[in-house]
Amino acid sequence: MAVSVARRARTFSLRAHLLLLVIGTLVPTLAVMGFLVRRVVSDNREAIERRLLEAAHAEAILVDAELTGTIRALQGLGLSDRLTADDISSFYAQAQELLPMQPTWTAVTLSDPAGHQIAHTSRPLGDALATVIDRDSFARAVESKTPAIGNLRTGQITGVNGFPVRVPIVRDGSVKYVVSAWITSRSFASVLRSEASLPDEWTRGVVDPSGVVVARSRDPERFVGQKGTSGFLARYESADQGVYRDTALDGTFVYGAFSRAPMSRWIAGVAVPASLVDAPFRQSMVTLAGVAVLLLAVGGGGTYFISRRIEQDISVSAAEAEALASGRMPARSSSRVTELQRLFDALAESAALLDARQRERDEQVANADAARAAAEAADRAKDQFLAMLGHELRNPLAPALTAIHLMKARGVAEGVREREVLERQIRHMARLVDDLLDVSRLQRGSIELRRERFDLTEVVARAVEMTMPLFTEKQHQLQVDVPAGLVVHADRIRIAQVLSNLLANAAKYTNPHGQITLRAARDAEQIVIECRDNGIGMTPDLVPHVFDLFVQGQRGLDRQQGGLGLGLAVARTLIDLHGGTITAQSDGPAHGSRFVVRLPAAAAEAPQVIPPDVVRDTTPTRPNGPIIIVDDNRDALDTLLDTLKDAGHEVFGASTSGEALDLAARLRPRIAVLDLGLPEVDGFDLARALRTQSDGGPLRLIALTGYGQEQDMAAARKAGFDVFFVKPVEIPALLAAVNQPFS
Repeated sequence: MAVSVARRARTFSLRAHLLLLVIGTLVPTLAVMGFLVRRVVSDNREAIERRLLEAAHAEAILVDAELTGTIRALQGLGLSDRLTADDISSFYAQAQELLPMQPTWTAVTLSDPAGHQIAHTSRPLGDALATVIDRDSFARAVESKTPAIGNLRTGQITGVNGFPVRVPIVRDGSVKYVVSAWITSRSFASVLRSEASLPDEWTRGVVDPSGVVVARSRDPERFVGQKGTSGFLARYESADQGVYRDTALDGTFVYGAFSRAPMSRWIAGVAVPASLVDAPFRQSMVTLAGVAVLLLAVGGGGTYFISRRIEQDISVSAAEAEALASGRMPARSSSRVTELQRLFDALAESAALLDARQRERDEQVANADAARAAAEAADRAKDQFLAMLGHELRNPLAPALTAIHLMKARGVAEGVREREVLERQIRHMARLVDDLLDVSRLQRGSIELRRERFDLTEVVARAVEMTMPLFTEKQHQLQVDVPAGLVVHADRIRIAQVLSNLLANAAKYTNPHGQITLRAARDAEQIVIECRDNGIGMTPDLVPHVFDLFVQGQRGLDRQQGGLGLGLAVARTLIDLHGGTITAQSDGPAHGSRFVVRLPAAAAEAPQVIPPDVVRDTTPTRPNGPIIIVDDNRDALDTLLDTLKDAGHEVFGASTSGEALDLAARLRPRIAVLDLGLPEVDGFDLARALRTQSDGGPLRLIALTGYGQEQDMAAARKAGFDVFFVKPVEIPALLAAVNQPFS
């Protein structure tokens, strides 16, 4: 016989492991150092960005301050007595005197509201002058009667880049003159530089509302008058201030900030080359890499020398372990490493204990083999018992069921109801036999449930029918108090099986002419079922174990009660699978027993559910007007149409929401039965459209759908449905909803 040998994993020397240990120790340290360096650089970068934003904000305030001063000076000039008296020559002289006191002004002009220049300080008074440039700012000043600041232009007279600041002179509610000051970009930039307190590497600039550079601290001759970069323009159009990283007009990658001046709406910007900000981080990372290499070199050298001594001692311990494995006593070696010395001592002690442990193991193996053999024998006996029990129980069922089929095939007219009862009971007994025999399946709780909504009265009637022979035989009095409307969502047959087990158990353990009561009621969100008898009762030590497998009450040798002690165990398993509980109580022998089952109550099928079992008379006293049915399933539509027509209603069908709306507009129906899962426009939207189309007239909306979750019912209520049915619908219930008179 071939013996498989487990493949040994690849091994590494102790030296390699120690080196990995050094690396593993250094790497997290270096990672933390790198993180800290990066954090410091990031904090420094954030500080620079904050400083940039503060500088941009200060520059924006300076821009507004300068322009506000210009506006005030122009307003004072415009309110002079000379201009009030329309003395143009005196105003011209006064403007010439004011010009040297305004360092940023290069010229002052006086214009009429039509834009014709009357006086220009750069030209002699009386010279022919052209109309004003930058008509946009001039028109804004005239129309708004408030000061306006123009965009950067090239002056017609001065020939240099500048922008006008215009102040309208209002008399009697209308603009009489417009006084303007022409400010060149160079003079404006000199004012900004005079207020600067930033490093030389930092670039400052001002951009007018159109995005044109008005002033720039670096290379103004090259960039003044140009548009800013597209990224910069997009940023300042979407925000009044911010920081950014981008490429400047000169192609330099920069960190920048901008801020919009509140009054002039001009943009002040400050930028610094990114290389100045990122250089400390790069330098720190290079230093960190050098430190890492140095530490790895030192750690590797120390690892080499330390590992040589440890490897020698480990080799000795490995030799002693091999000797122990081969049955020989190991030598008593020593080591200067504490852990290795403990290993040598442990190897010697292990050799002394091996013999004792071997003897104990052999004894335990023998005991385990005996116990396993006994368990296997018991399991075989159980299997043989279950196999025999199944054979004996199936023998009478098979011919009985065959006889029923023969009677049906031969067409015997008598006893049709009795044959149906026999066939139903025999099939139910066969199913019970399958579950009763599969004890392991019960213990695992793997019985399959086929859940559906049903009224408890149905399964109670079935359980009573199944156990009635026992009651008749022992002449018991059975009282059933189960009102209609107790709806559960469960396996109909399994719940009937539980109730029949409880009734059968009560009948068996109650003396003849006894009294047994089965009642049910709703308790909050639960359905409570109680089965009570006045039989032989149970002892206190039996009650806790009554639901265990093969547990039975005291019986005589005649075994008149019969059974295998599985009925209550099956009942508890089935109730547990349904999420319920079952309990047993007894006041002692001869005082009867009480079993209580609690099951979750089924959720209500609101908006309105008409229980099929209470519908009797579905013939309408008066048709409720035209009815439309909408369903994209043609077979379902046709059968519903035929059903309602046979019931005497005037009914029309549609397969789509569009057809339904056309029918509703033509027929003005009073009832609409709608499938919710319609193509294109679903039943919810169709219901809302029909409500709107009815203009408040009487209209009953009935939902008919295969979707039966609580959220579907809530959506139907919100959409305006009056009644909600889950497919397949009970026809009596549908007819009752249709025939219900309008209030």
